[in-house]
Parts: sequence; C-alpha cells; structure tokens
Amino acid sequence: MQPSLKPVPAPPAAHPPDLDCPNCGARANGKFCAHCGAETEVEVPSAGEFLHEFVGHYVAIEGKLPKTLQRLMFRPGQLTVDYLHGRRMAYISPLRLYLTLSLVVFALIRLVGVELPHLTIEGDSVGATYQHSVAKRTATLYINISDGEEARTSGETIGGALQALGKVNDKWGHNLQQFMSEPAAEKSAILNHGFLAYLPYMLVGALPLFALYLKLIYRGTGRRYGEHLVFALHANAFAFLLASLMIVLPGNVVWLAACLHAGAFQLISAWDCLQLIPFLWLILYLPAAMRRVYAGGRLATAGRWLLLIASHVLVISAMTIAAELIGIVMHH
Repeated sequence: MQPSLKPVPAPPAAHPPDLDCPNCGARANGKFCAHCGAETEVEVPSAGEFLHEFVGHYVAIEGKLPKTLQRLMFRPGQLTVDYLHGRRMAYISPLRLYLTLSLVVFALIRLVGVELPHLTIEGDSVGATYQHSVAKRTATLYINISDGEEARTSGETIGGALQALGKVNDKWGHNLQQFMSEPAAEKSAILNHGFLAYLPYMLVGALPLFALYLKLIYRGTGRRYGEHLVFALHANAFAFLLASLMIVLPGNVVWLAACLHAGAFQLISAWDCLQLIPFLWLILYLPAAMRRVYAGGRLATAGRWLLLIASHVLVISAMTIAAELIGIVMHH
C-alpha cells in the first residue's frame, strides 16, 4: 500500500512592504494610498506622458470631442440644454471647450495671419487702407471713414484720451510722444500690433459681460447667472469655431464688405463670397440657440437677439479702442 501524498502548501504570497505615501505621509500598502489615492511608486514621467496629459486636460482632444463638436455645430443650444439637465458625461465641459477653441483660433491668427486695415489720416479725412490678395495680386483699397468736422471731433476725442493716459505715467507719456512723431505707416503697425496683442484679453473680458446681458434681457425667467454663463461659453465657443474656419478658408469677408462699401466690385473674388456662408451661419446660429435654451416666440427672440448683439458689439468696440490705446502707450 502506497502512502498517500499530501499536497505541499504554496508559500504565502509576498505582500509589498508598507510605505509612506509621498503625497500625504500616511502608511500605504500597495501601489495606491488608501487615504488620498495618490500613487506610492513615484516615477519621472516621460515626454510622451507629459504630451498626453497636456492634450487630455488642456486641449480636450479625446473621445468626447467629435460628439461635442457635432452637437455644437448642428444643434444650436442643445449642449447648454443637456448640461443644465445633468447630461454632461458624454461631452466636453463648457469651459474646456471654450478654452480649447480659443487656443485654436489664436494659434491660427499667429500661423496664418489676419489681414487688418491700416488707419490713415490725410488732412481732415480719416480712413483706412486695406491690402488683400486677389487673383494672385495685391490690391490696396482706401476707405474714407469720416471727414471735415466729424474727423476733427474724432481726432480731438482720441487725442484727449491719449493725453490723459500720458499724464498717468511718465513712460506712457514718452511713448505717446514717440508715437505721435512716427510716420503714418509706423503708427498703423503699432495700432495693429496692439490689437492682436490684447485681443485674447479683450475677448475673455467680454465673456462674463455677455452672460450679464443675457441675465438682464431674460430677467423674468428666474434663471441664475451661472446658467447664462454656460450658454455664453457655448455660444462663444461656436464663434471661435467659425472664426477658425473663416481664417483657413481663402477669401476675406471684411475685404468683401470694404469693396462693397467703396464700390470696387472688380476686386471681389469668388472666395470672398464663399466667406459669406460661415458668416451667415454665425449670425443665424445665436437666435436659434436662444430659442432652444430660453424658449419664447420668434419675434421676442429676434428683439432680444438684436439687443444682445448691439450691447456686445458696443462693448467689443470700446475694448478694441482700449486695446489700441494700450498698444500706443506700451509700445517700445
């Protein structure tokens, strides 16, 4: 009779030694701290991991992006409705979406370039020269903005504002005197540089004001300011998206408007007319989004839309002038 063989028990599994969590200092048994959730094995991240973190957390290039952009572009206001009703996991958050698309448009402005009119003063006339490539040639168009008494009044107003700024700081005053002595071409370059340099701050500053206008024109709805801010983030994100499209497309809608104003129809190209599609899409998008989020009849929505646009354009214009003034007194 053969003796029965008893199974030899396996040696006990080795447990990782207790470690002090590098984040909170608590005793941790394993790869993660039970107290704060931090990793206990600290390794220096690779360049690829740094890039993945940047893309995932700041640029929002992830699985949610296509669905978010599809909903943003083709269903005006639906992202706001979903967010306010708690349907948020399938989409990028409003703030991250806004920041992502703002980064895209500002990067395109730097990479592609944006043609800006150059302000000119000739006698009592205030105008702008605008250069644009049409049919592989560069055309220059002069647009008369104001003349006579209106130009003198505008000049006195701007001059008074500049003198007041010059008195605030000696350096500003010196820069102002230097600006006034520059030739017209250099003045235009300084103004356009100031506009591009302070454009991001201008738009970020206008965003909470946009939500405030909505709060005022929809004050009877009982909605909180935060709800209007969500709508403002989505609406401005869409504006950034369309602006990016208009930057990469050939043609220029501003040039089209300038040629129509001056009667220079021969300088208009088919690409300039193509720019009308995203431009009209941008105009029609906002009232459609307002109706979906806030309800209301078409006529009432149209009235609120006009009031909203007028207020926003007024503030953006004021901020643009402020950016130009800052560019003058801060230039070196």
